[in-house]
Amino acid sequence: MNAGYVRLSRDDDKRNYSSIENQKLIITQYAAERNLVVDRWYEDDGVSGYIFDRPGFKQLMEDLDKDIDTVLVKDFSRLGRHNAKILLLLDEFQERGKHLIVVDDHYDSEISEDDTIGITTWFNERYVKDTSKKIRHALGAKQKEGTLITQPPFGYRRTGKKKENFEIVQKEAEYIRLIYDLYIQGCGYRKISTYLTQQGVPTPSMIRRERELEEGRNTNRHVAAAWSDGMVKEILDNDFYIGIFRLRKRARNTVHGKDKRVPKEEQYMFEDHHPPIIDKMTYDLVQELKEKRTKSRYKGSHGQWIGSEIPSPFGSCLYCKDCGSKLTAIQRQTSAKVRKYYICSTYNTKGKRYCTKAHLMEEQKLMDDVVRYIRMCRNALCEVIAAYDIKDFAAEQKTVEEKCASIQAEIDGVKHQLRTLFSQKIKDISSNPDNEVLIKESYDSIQQELTARVHVLEVKYDELKCTEPDNPNVKEKLRTALEVVDNIIKKGTLNRKDIEILIEGIEVDENGLPEIELKYGLSRLVHYSPAEELNRSENEIVLTVMRLIRDDDRGFTSAKYLSRKLTDMGYCKSKKSVLPYVTTMIEKGIVEPCENKLKPYTIIKTKAELEEMIADFCESCEPCRTEGTADGHEVRDKYTPNLHDTNADRRYARDGI
Repeated sequence: MNAGYVRLSRDDDKRNYSSIENQKLIITQYAAERNLVVDRWYEDDGVSGYIFDRPGFKQLMEDLDKDIDTVLVKDFSRLGRHNAKILLLLDEFQERGKHLIVVDDHYDSEISEDDTIGITTWFNERYVKDTSKKIRHALGAKQKEGTLITQPPFGYRRTGKKKENFEIVQKEAEYIRLIYDLYIQGCGYRKISTYLTQQGVPTPSMIRRERELEEGRNTNRHVAAAWSDGMVKEILDNDFYIGIFRLRKRARNTVHGKDKRVPKEEQYMFEDHHPPIIDKMTYDLVQELKEKRTKSRYKGSHGQWIGSEIPSPFGSCLYCKDCGSKLTAIQRQTSAKVRKYYICSTYNTKGKRYCTKAHLMEEQKLMDDVVRYIRMCRNALCEVIAAYDIKDFAAEQKTVEEKCASIQAEIDGVKHQLRTLFSQKIKDISSNPDNEVLIKESYDSIQQELTARVHVLEVKYDELKCTEPDNPNVKEKLRTALEVVDNIIKKGTLNRKDIEILIEGIEVDENGLPEIELKYGLSRLVHYSPAEELNRSENEIVLTVMRLIRDDDRGFTSAKYLSRKLTDMGYCKSKKSVLPYVTTMIEKGIVEPCENKLKPYTIIKTKAELEEMIADFCESCEPCRTEGTADGHEVRDKYTPNLHDTNADRRYARDGI
């Protein structure tokens, strides 16, 4: 049985290659002249010849062992445009004992001994590669100029006569800002996507579908009914939302190959291209958080209800000093209020065998410590910004050198290919002297391509060598940090975003005392000891209690009275938490217990004696806290009495527990 195979690709130039019907006509006329009849036709319309996974061709090869003896095609390019595969296919026909006739190329597998078949099939392959290269170059030119029209991401729509501008869609922009805020607050991809779905927020594909219907377009594009982790991640990864337009993010290396991600440094980037939805500081913070959470295997804020108060603002940066585990948030209900604590997660779940202490830390006490420390650092940070004029070249220089080494290795590889090509060219001419002109033309084309590649790489290498490393974002980040510091000092507390911007990490020791490390090197500029600060704060209260007793003309005092007075002065002390200070007054001989419950503590010192004790108390105290500045000067507190042991348990000293 005789079979004819015809193929037409959408990539083919219709002026140079016949249509399906014309191919059949040419094959039929050739067969009639030789008294042959084409019994069956196999065809592939609109399929590239570079790939061999074609329906018609696959069926032909399956039927070859059944009842087909002879296959006729118009020319080798209709059979395929892959040089190596075509040559293997010819061998396969001979091994199967089948007859192949290629009409226009005058090839007959039973009688032909043409040595130029390889060159013919190579030219066919070059055609499809050149076509692909021209398309890629045309797209590349538009990408390089930033004029390629692409589909805008969620949050934007195209405007203008030629759809050349991007416009923010305000409702969608609100959802995007919400996603960034939730991530900074501690929510993960899954929690954010679940929340958006529950709130009925339309997915990006829903929005796209609505726009297509508004424009009168009807497509079969899949529409997602619910938000997924991937959608949230894509929005958090996309720097389009800070005004950057990126092109050539994906590219393919071979004809009909798979698109692969292009490294960011090789993409075409246009800054300030369109109005941003997210500010750069927020975007950079999210990228930093993603990297930190990947390293620490962060699992999100468990038990947190989105939209309510964040129960654990320090959850991402608080660690146990002894075992290194994170501190987990817990709550304790008291008669007055709910008190929030952090406790070592290892101790909390596995017990004393794995971590001997709870490392218990009350959230409000920690907040006070951090705010106090930040207040100390404020002036130092100002001076760092003012004095910043030295760029850190080391890291960037190393990166440039690595890139140069990589490009040089690629240049050496291409030059090696050129030497191999030249050697092979000499061998082919020696074996086929009659085809010397044709062989030279074939090899010259490849040689020119490789030479151009070397030139491009050498230009890129020279540009990199002339690049001066710079780190312009450091000063801007320091200014951002100063703004955050001023805002914290003004409001007296930190939210999750402030913590992520400023705090590198906090380790809590077995006594519940924090060791705070700030970003931007601030912790190296200002000395801060939580134990010393605790001692200073406690003795400040002791001094205040002595003065309250001195000013009390009733001749007695009580825990209730001292608690009310201290709370009015901003110390927020309950009757129970005042008792340790009353004990100190008893030990110093200032008051003594009385059986009269209405007058529980009798004052036994006179006002003059108390004045003398207060004066001696201030003069004999050692300084325990200094505020440092960038120039090394120290500013001491007005009074820093040192009565308590600096290693005392924080829970006892501060809370009277």
